Amino acid sequence: MTTSQATRLLDLLWERYASEVPFARTFVQLSGGSFRNDHVALRSLARPGGGIALFSRPFERLGWKPAGAYTFPDAHLSAIYLSHPAGLPRVFISELKSEELSPRARELLGTLPDDPPPPEDVDALAAWFCSPPPPSEAALLELEKESQYGAWLLAFGRKVNHFTGSVDDVEVWQQRMRDAGVPMKADIEGAPGTSLRQTATQAAPLSVTLREGGRRPWPYAYFEIAQRAPDFDGFLGPQARALFDMTKR
Repeated sequence: MTTSQATRLLDLLWERYASEVPFARTFVQLSGGSFRNDHVALRSLARPGGGIALFSRPFERLGWKPAGAYTFPDAHLSAIYLSHPAGLPRVFISELKSEELSPRARELLGTLPDDPPPPEDVDALAAWFCSPPPPSEAALLELEKESQYGAWLLAFGRKVNHFTGSVDDVEVWQQRMRDAGVPMKADIEGAPGTSLRQTATQAAPLSVTLREGGRRPWPYAYFEIAQRAPDFDGFLGPQARALFDMTKR
């Protein structure tokens, strides 16, 4: 029962994400209608009652287990990933350590409402991964100068950051997506023979409702493509760090 609930959660999250990220739909079409998902990634704000500790809780309840941890000091980020004994996609959860930012950045991030406890019902849980109340345009632009990850949280809150197609040859797929007109990351993270090689589309923009009225586009989510050695389950820190930057404007 738990595995079926876990699968349903991923399906619900995918449906909303794919409806807003056309590059993901292109990958599915080129894959013949289905694909193997390597991992799903979420972003969060480290604060009492929030961050990784909160976001990991519903996944652990559905059978995922903590499997690795990473730090990215220059971006003020920490991350973990969870694996599932039934072979379901990994879950990669990162958090922004706001205490390392300037007082003004902390003030801007403080406008994000506290995260409520994630519900146990799977459909309600999928809906929990949602946008925050509308931010002000000025706050977005100001916070972006210090932390584009922080500005992303103001715009998109708990929404899924990306899904990842598992492929046998990342170079072939990089070119295949380009040939289909998808804007791609300029290079591939990881040299040939590396245990994990990754690339991604550019972030698809999403129209963000602003507190003062009106809307503006903001880089929302990319679709990642990963080639993983069969005996490697984790992630490589420098490569993951480079992919965080795919949501820069």
